[in-house]
Amino acid sequence: MLLSLQDAGWERVRRRYAGVWSIWRSDAGRWYATRTTGPLSQAELDAGLVMTAHGDDAEVLEAILAEQERVGGSAAAL
Repeated sequence: MLLSLQDAGWERVRRRYAGVWSIWRSDAGRWYATRTTGPLSQAELDAGLVMTAHGDDAEVLEAILAEQERVGGSAAAL
């Protein structure tokens, strides 16, 4: 059952961020996402955007990626 919940979390996050983030889970159980959209500018990095994010589970990673979307919208105005 736990595996299927993890799979469901992975599938949900992967679908939501397809084309923007590559999502994976490490052998240690941490969740990671790396941008697939190319490098960030210095202004974007200064605004708080990251190339790779990580969280303890799918929900934490999803919250981080949602925050990256929010910050990204603000950084676009720079």
